[in-house]
Amino acid sequence: MNFGAQSGRETMPVRLLALLWLLVSAALIWSSWPQIGTLAGWDPDDALRLVQLRDFLNGQSWFDTTQYRMNRPDGAPMHWSRLVEVPLALLILILRPLTGQMWAEILAGIAVPLLLLGWISYMLAGIATKIASREAGVAAALITLSSGALLLQLRPMRIDHHGWQIAMAVLALSTLFRTDVRKAGIVLGLALAVWLHISLEGAPMTAAFFLFLGIGWVRGSAVQGRLFWTITSFAVCTVLLFFGTQAQGLYAATYCDTISPPHMFGIASAALVMVPATYVHPDRWEIRLGAAALAGGLALALLLAMAPQCVGGAFGGMDPLVRTYWYSNVTEGLPIWHQPWRVALNLSAGLVAGAISWFLLSARLRGDARRQLLTIGFFVFFGVLLSLLVVRTISVATAFAIPVTASFIAVLFRRYRQAKIPARRIGLIAAILVLLVPGAAISSLVKALPDGGNVSTAKAKTKAADVLCQSALSIRSLGSLPKGNFLSTFDMGPTILAQTPHSVLASSHHRNEQAMHDHIQIFRSSPDAAHQLLKARGINYLALCPAETELAIYARKDPGGLWAQMAKGKIPAWLEPLGSRGEGIKVWRVR
Repeated sequence: MNFGAQSGRETMPVRLLALLWLLVSAALIWSSWPQIGTLAGWDPDDALRLVQLRDFLNGQSWFDTTQYRMNRPDGAPMHWSRLVEVPLALLILILRPLTGQMWAEILAGIAVPLLLLGWISYMLAGIATKIASREAGVAAALITLSSGALLLQLRPMRIDHHGWQIAMAVLALSTLFRTDVRKAGIVLGLALAVWLHISLEGAPMTAAFFLFLGIGWVRGSAVQGRLFWTITSFAVCTVLLFFGTQAQGLYAATYCDTISPPHMFGIASAALVMVPATYVHPDRWEIRLGAAALAGGLALALLLAMAPQCVGGAFGGMDPLVRTYWYSNVTEGLPIWHQPWRVALNLSAGLVAGAISWFLLSARLRGDARRQLLTIGFFVFFGVLLSLLVVRTISVATAFAIPVTASFIAVLFRRYRQAKIPARRIGLIAAILVLLVPGAAISSLVKALPDGGNVSTAKAKTKAADVLCQSALSIRSLGSLPKGNFLSTFDMGPTILAQTPHSVLASSHHRNEQAMHDHIQIFRSSPDAAHQLLKARGINYLALCPAETELAIYARKDPGGLWAQMAKGKIPAWLEPLGSRGEGIKVWRVR
């Protein structure tokens, strides 16, 4: 394989890539129309992001992300950055005079995720073209546009920050293959700063980028300029983003789920050591290693001293009751071995294809081609390890694996063109197709395996009924009730806010911890104790889908609790039944 030798001579077929993106976008719009037409989004995060966006457009401060229709009267503090709302807000402001509010929101919710998908596919195709060939670039675009792990976060109405995280990760990776180290370093620092500003979930991978460049710098390889500009850009952009979105500045409260003052002091201290060190570039590797160790140790020491509660991560100091009943049941934040095995296989298909491709390529490459493969392999396998521990990071790891898989597909394609034996040509085409759509291959294999027969069928029917009950159209029917404060399940809360004028006590958003605690306590307490909590919280209505998983947990763990009694038909006298709304939502008024 002429891996890397084509760099600078071959260009991507941009028109072909644009056509592929348009075709896939049209298919995604068609298949996503139920979520688009109802402004439902795909999960509670999309619904609550829409609510936050509306509040911003209706005059809420740029610096205030509190959700005031939750946890009344104080409101629920949110950790989401408004940065990702800027393109959505601009599109809505432009389109609203022409289409009205609803269609402006719909069009913005379609455009932003799909444009991100197009940009990500373009960047990954560019990486594959640079490290391999034009054919590899086309293959990378095809894999990206059909990857289940990526499309989960980049389909229409997926307006939360996950797509932006993938985009920043791919942008960061692409800079490592640019020859202009100054521009590459500046863009890399910017991408990492924005990624961390959007979500501290990017911290481990940010550390991986600095570790990769730091190792190269200590060893004496030609990364001095790249590292200098990356650190400088990262520090400056982090400062600008922090003070540009944080009204209290360095006096702001410390949170473990977003950049806070302790993080700022840690980043500043590391930069004060590393910027001059990389600029001077000491001749002895021992001095360079000492500077890097001092910078990392100083940053870590400051963070631990100023925010020891953050040692356990963003959820380290969580209320034990909330952790037990809520966080421990959020599967996307758990290791991959806690996922249903069918889901784990489907999500990891792209990673498996990339890992196999990397090993097969590495056995045949030498020189610059091997160094390029080792560079991207560092991040692929770091991503694999990270996704094993926290499964929601698998989208970024899958994106990193795509250029490797695409490069191996280009090798197989050349062999196919040279092969003369029909059976060999058929085998090569089959291998190419499997690598292009590994998720489809895994799905076909999974479907062929036994699934438990009637038990699985019954569960599937129950789940389908529950999904219908919690749909946007179903919840919208609650809008006919007099405006009030609702207790529902965590996942229904954001949709109630997005689809009705009502308020809710809590949702699955962890900073609203005391309200989440009370929410759980109401369902698990005896009916009399629950009544007192409901009155104290000013709850007017209960609106519940009986098949919801959260309610099943209460019924199992607390058989004497409010919901367990209600599930048995023992409705307290202080609850007035109002019948059903929508597709099976049971509603009661608190007397």
